[in-house]
Order: sequence, then C-alpha cells, then structure tokens
Amino acid sequence: MGASRREFLLGAAAVAASAPLSSLARAASLNASPFLLESGGGVLTSLRFAGDAFPTNYVASGQALGHIDISWRNGSGAWQQLQTSEKGIEAKVLPAEGGGTAAEYRAKGESGDALRVTSRLEPQGQLLQWTITLENLGSQPLEIGDLAVPLPMHSSFAAKEPPTASVLKHHFISGDGSYLFWMRKNSVGPYLVMTPEHGTHLEYWDHTPAHRRPEQGSQQTPAPADGRAQRPVFRAYMHSVAAAEEIAQRGGRWRQPHTGETLPPAGAKGSVRTYAFQLAWASDYAGVRERIVDAGLPDVEVAPGMTVPSDLSTCVAIRSKDGVQALEAEHPERTKIEPLGERNGRQLYRVSFAALGENMLTVRQRDGRETRLEFFACEPVETLLHKRAAFIARHQVRDASKWYDGLLCEWAMDTHVQLGPENYDRIKGWRVYEVTCDDPGLSKPAFLASKNAEFPDPAQVEALDHYIDRFVWGGLQRTTDEKYSYGIYGILDWKQNRDSSDPGPKGKLHIWRPYDYSHIVVMYFSMYKIARGYPGITMKLDKSVYLERAYGTALAMFTVPMEVTQWSAYETGFYNELVIPQLIDELDENGRHDEAAALRAHWEKKVAFFISGQPDLFGSEYAFDSTGFESTQAIARYALAHPQTPGITAEATKKFALTQMQANLFCRGVVEKAYYYYGSDYRGGAGDSFTLTYMSQLGGWAVLDHALYERRVPDATVRLGYASYLSAFALMNTGTAETGYGYWFPGEESDGGSGGGFEPAAYGMTWLGQPHHRGPWYYSSESDLGYCGAVRTAATIVADDPVFGLFCFGGEMRDRGSSLEIVPRDGLRRRLHLRTSSQQIDLEIGGARFAKERPITSSKGKMRFLFHVETDPNATGEMTLRIAGLPAGNYRVRCGGQSIELSPETGIARFQVPASSEQAEVEILSA
Repeated sequence: MGASRREFLLGAAAVAASAPLSSLARAASLNASPFLLESGGGVLTSLRFAGDAFPTNYVASGQALGHIDISWRNGSGAWQQLQTSEKGIEAKVLPAEGGGTAAEYRAKGESGDALRVTSRLEPQGQLLQWTITLENLGSQPLEIGDLAVPLPMHSSFAAKEPPTASVLKHHFISGDGSYLFWMRKNSVGPYLVMTPEHGTHLEYWDHTPAHRRPEQGSQQTPAPADGRAQRPVFRAYMHSVAAAEEIAQRGGRWRQPHTGETLPPAGAKGSVRTYAFQLAWASDYAGVRERIVDAGLPDVEVAPGMTVPSDLSTCVAIRSKDGVQALEAEHPERTKIEPLGERNGRQLYRVSFAALGENMLTVRQRDGRETRLEFFACEPVETLLHKRAAFIARHQVRDASKWYDGLLCEWAMDTHVQLGPENYDRIKGWRVYEVTCDDPGLSKPAFLASKNAEFPDPAQVEALDHYIDRFVWGGLQRTTDEKYSYGIYGILDWKQNRDSSDPGPKGKLHIWRPYDYSHIVVMYFSMYKIARGYPGITMKLDKSVYLERAYGTALAMFTVPMEVTQWSAYETGFYNELVIPQLIDELDENGRHDEAAALRAHWEKKVAFFISGQPDLFGSEYAFDSTGFESTQAIARYALAHPQTPGITAEATKKFALTQMQANLFCRGVVEKAYYYYGSDYRGGAGDSFTLTYMSQLGGWAVLDHALYERRVPDATVRLGYASYLSAFALMNTGTAETGYGYWFPGEESDGGSGGGFEPAAYGMTWLGQPHHRGPWYYSSESDLGYCGAVRTAATIVADDPVFGLFCFGGEMRDRGSSLEIVPRDGLRRRLHLRTSSQQIDLEIGGARFAKERPITSSKGKMRFLFHVETDPNATGEMTLRIAGLPAGNYRVRCGGQSIELSPETGIARFQVPASSEQAEVEILSA
C-alpha cells in the first residue's frame, strides 16, 4: 500500500463500501458517468451515485442544485438582487449534454435586460461540470458585488434514520484552494467532492436569508410538512463585496479579502465572465485528498496542529500537481518559515509564530492563485493550564450569606462581568442554567480538580473544598442522609429545585440528568488523588471520603435517574465517564472489593450494550450530536482489554471499535486546514457554527488513544489526534502584557478566560442567545470539559510520520545520531510515547514529572533512557515509573543511588525521590 493510501485510518472505510466503489471503478472503465441525475426547470432535483448500494440523494428533498444568487448594480446605486430560486424568476431551460441540465436567467434594469446568467450542470467523463456564465447585456459597466451558489444538500438529520439517509458537509473556503465534500454517517463512500476550476475561487460563505436562524448547530429549525427539519442552505461565494457591507453594518468580522467583478458594456471585451466547478466522487478521506490534488489545488498536512503553542513550531506539507511558488506569512517580521525541501512529492516547511493570536499563511501557486491557511498561536500549554485554573479559582463566590457561596462563576470576557444567580448578564430564559449547573457549571470544578491532581496549588485545592462544602454537599448534591443519596440536581439550579413546591421530578426530584454526574465523579476522584499524592496540602476531608463520594456519585449515575424517571445511563456516552474504570481499580487497590464489583457490574452492562446492542452513536438529547466519542473509545478499549466481560464477543468488540472511530472521524475536521476546523468536532451545523467545542479535545483523546494503543501505526491518525488535543486551546484568552493579556478580549481581568465554542460565521447568534462575530463565545460555557480531556491527553510523542518523517509531537527533538534528545513541552511532562520503526514504548511517571527543559535521551541501539525528574514540595516523595513495550530481556532502573530490577512483563518500578527535587536523574537500561 503506497504512502498516500496509508495516510488515514478511514481508508478502511473503502472495504465496507466495496459495492459502491466497485461501481465507480466499473463506470470509469466503461467511460460511463458515475452520476445519476434527475432535473426539472434547468436545475438538479436529485444527485446520486450510479450503482450505489444505498438510496442516498445528495440533494435535499424539495430543493434543487444549480441556482445562483447575485448582487449587481450599474454605477454607484443600490445593489440589485437576483436569486434564481425565487418564485417569479423565469428560467429558460437550455439543451444540456450527457443527461445534464441547463438554464438561462435574466436580470432587468431600468433600461431592460441588464444581465444574462447561465447555469449548466453537465456530466463530462467521471466529473459533473458546473459552469456559470455572466453576460452584461446593457450599455453601461455592470458591477457584480456578490456571486454565490446555494448548496441545498441533504444535510438534515432525524432520529432513528438510516445512516445513509443524510450527508454531512465539510468545507474549506479559502481562495483558489477551496473545496467542499459531503459524506454519510457510516463513513462509507463515495464522498461527493466539489472543487473550483482555475480562474474560480471561493472567499466567503453564509446561509440564504430565508433560512437564517439564531441557534447553534445542534438545534433544529421548524419541521416542514414531511416532518423533516431542513438545515439552512449553505451559500459559497465567488465574490462578496456587497456581503462585506452587511458584515460591517452588523459588526461582523471576516479574515479573507472580499472581491467583486465589473463587466464592461455588452459586446466589449470582458463583458462575459465564466466560473466553473467540478463535482466528483471519492472513495474515502484519502480519495478526497487525491481529488484535491488532481484538481490542481494544494493538499495540506500539518503537524502537530494548527493551534500552535509558542514554545513549539509546526510543520506544513503541501502537495499539488501545480506545485507551490511560495509560502508567505501574515506577520513576516514575527514569523519564521524554514523550507525543509521535498519529501514524497510534498514541499515541507517548518513555521514558528512569535505573534500570539491568528496567523495566516498564504500558499502561492502559478497564475496568481492563493490559498490561505489559518493558524492560531497561543501561549505554552503548561501556561494555559495554570492560567485557566487560576482564573476559575479567582472567580469564586466567597460570601456565607449567599445560598450559592462557593460557586465557581461564569465570566463575560468582553464586558468583564462576573455572572451569578443574581446577575445572568445577557443569558436569558431557561438557558440561565449555564451559570450554576449542568455541563457548563460543573465543568469548571471538574477541570480545576483535574489540573490540581497534576499540578497541585494549595489555594486552588482550598477553593475546591469550599465549593464542595458550601455549594455541592447538601445543595447541588443530595447527602447520604437523604433519599436518593448522591443525586445531582439539574437545571435551572439546585436552589430552585430544592425550594420547589413540586415534590416530583420537575421539582424536588430534578436529579435525573445522568450527564451531570460524571463531572462530579471526576472532581471527587481528582480530590482523592490530590489527598493521596500530596499529603503536604491541607484538605477538609480524608482521602477515603473523597473516594467514597466518587464511588457513590458514579453508582448514583446508573441508579438514581433510572429510578426517578427511567432515564438509562447505559445507552448514551457521557463525557468524563471514562474515569469509571480507573475508579473501579482504585477501589480494589484500597480493599473495597464489594464496591468495586458493584460499580463494575453497572459499567460492564453499559459496555455490553454498546458492544452487542444497537447504540445510536450520534444520539444524545438531539437527533444528531457528537458528544459520546470519548466514552465510546473508552468502552472499546475496556472491551478489548477485558474480553471476558459478560455479553460481548471478540468479533463484536473489534467491529464496534472500528465503527465508533469511523463515527468520531465522520463529524470531525480531517482534511480542512483552518485552526477552527482541523481536529474540531462538528455538530449538525457541519462547521457553520459552534466549532472547537469540548468534544474537539474529548473526542481527540479518543482518536489519539486509538492510534497509540490499538492501531500502533504512526499514521495520520496520530497527527489528527494530536491536532485535536491542541485545537480548542485557541478558545482560551491569554497573553502577556505586551499582547494585552489576550488576543480575543484584551485586558488583564480576562487573562485565563475561555470561550465556550467558536463561531466561524462573520456574524450571527450563539446558542446561548448572544450576537456574535467570527470568534469564540464571550462565556466559557462547557469548554472546561474539553480541558479535562486535554489533561488526560497531554503527552509527548515521537513517531515515524509517513508525511513528515521522524517527528516529535508536543516537544522538541534533536537527533544525535546514536540517540534522540527529546524535550517535553506537552503541558504535563509525565508521558512519553515512541512509535518508530524500532520502538513501541510507552513511558509514564507518577508522583513526579520530567524536569522542565531537560532532555530525555533515548538510545537508538541498546535500550536505554536517561532523564531527570522534578517533584512537588507537597508530594509523598514516591515516584512510580510505568513502561510498556520493552523487548524481552533484563532491565534495571537507577535513580539517586537506588537500583531496581525492571520486568518487561509488569513494567513498573517505584522509587523514593525527595519532595522539591528538581534534577533527580533516572536511567533505564538493559542489564
């Protein structure tokens, strides 16, 4: 298998799609069109793959492909509109080739016909050619302000529909290198790919005005008569200067240049202008990339990601049949671009950004063609984790007279307003729950505790204890003295529920949202780990109590919602619940075997349902969602490691492990190279709204975990997983005094703030109901769930990448010939993974971390590692070293005069390292 076909895990989808893809190959060999088309009125009403095994119409029911939207004018007057889909617009149907369709439309001015518009969709070999011609019919120059193509594809998702009923859009609107493609939920090809021909580019996108709505991607518009909710119709613009005026009026923001076109008077040279696109089928993600290259566009790969910490560089690889003339920086005086030559047909560059915030790189090709790659430069990950934790702790209510004393508060980054139950700021209606509870409110203590289990700060730990004592126990959470012990109160807040006159599940028993429980489990379990590992920190409760509450809350997640409202926790993946197997193991380690067995029974029931049942991998509270993919990977890993789990088989486990990963990658930015798409999860909005959500990093953990421990092949899955880990750090608002303490919202008060998601549109409304312009939300909402996932993911990885060669993700690497020197800068400095041709090593430290800016030396020949560690002043002094993947043999570990034999089978060694050590040396070597 060639390198290009090894590029990505989902090349495996081609196996499942053998019938459709063999039809594509057969059509090519017979020189027949692979497009099955139906038309009416000069536009396409149906577009299918000829010979498809599934009845997927890529055009939405009741919609048509081939319409054009134009803003035009003569002179400096008001813009005139021509939308060919509007009622009353006359279409002259024209003859078309190959079973295609064509139509002519005319726009009228004061003196009669002003503009002729022709749209043709005609099969040409293996392609479907879409040609749009504009002709000035008047005696005066005619200015084209907007030229857009509505793309009403079948992208509405309904509950319990077949996975082949709808298609999800992926798009990259970025000049001459733009493209779009649509794929089905089961990831089975073919994918429909749309690329511009030379001389045509895309520069802007929005939705048709009649379909605009102020909600985020997971919400639904009112259903039409057939009961199916139709997505807003996406429009891609070739010109957009008229749209730019509306962007300015609405206070919006757009990063790419807006262009227009002026057509000379009728008959003059240039009075006719033609634009063209090609539509083609591709078998999988790798096929999409091949199609991009075949169209002469740049196919771009990036490592370690497009959100780039300032202590790391990023590498860019560009492949195009038309080559690359230059790669240019938006801030050339603060950007270092180092050409690395060519490798496997790609031109490679190493790029370092000194300017924090958005950074654009422009790929220049011949004929003046430009493609813009959008990066985001942030502070080092370790700095971000510390700043975010300090920010959360700093915004805590400390007022014993308030019922919400201890609350870790929401913050408006744009206006510097702290929210609370007496000031919801601009959050209205039922969405005010965001301030105190549910995933947004509970994500903050979950992340703060997770960070402190890694980097303990006594003041932050005290803030968590205050939150537990004053806000959680007996407030948000029912105590062991109450019925339904450990139950968690849901929206709107625990005070309203506890004070409710309704004794049932809409009032005093509003404890049935199982989503809420796992965040509190993470908080308690992290507090247990702090108490266990850092006895020098004073805490309110004994470590055994934190462990007991973690267990009680986890058990309640499975039992309380089911008992109160019959809401099963077994059939939906919950964020943060992957800590449950770790909690089970810890209970066993502490001799609490009955509790471990009880929780294990519930967890394995859930595992069995997902492995052997019929789970809806995209279902949660919405028909289409992406929230379960951290959990489903954890379930797959558990089943693979515990094949004796009741109710599962090895065959079903293997199938589920692949299926859930395909589903994860279906709704993730994979090919699209903009920082707010690459590695981001997609909801129903398909990249049009609410990107870089918490699932970017939670689901990214899943991608990387699968790559490291199941595939164990250093392919593009490692690359995508690591990019996902870094991606949503672009939401964090931090900086130095020089940069105003934050790119998005300057001001020291918001240094450490975070947006709950990213809005790629120039303007609109967030799901929380606030007007926005392109960028992150003003409120953090659920983003700290993603940072919980980031803490679990952080690692330095050295891999033989098929594009970049031997590459270090999350660190700096120097090749010394006989050894590698690796400086970890991943944020935690606890984990090192090697995935090279000769080594498959996993090294993890507990109770200490790799010394900051000190290299880990890994010998290439004889198995040997040499590194230094540092410990926290409040630690126990016990360091645990875990290493997996060692070849058979005898090994020793030396540390500070201690020497211990290391068995490759167990791979565990324990040492005493004094607290506050900074440079203790550790050596692992074959005996």
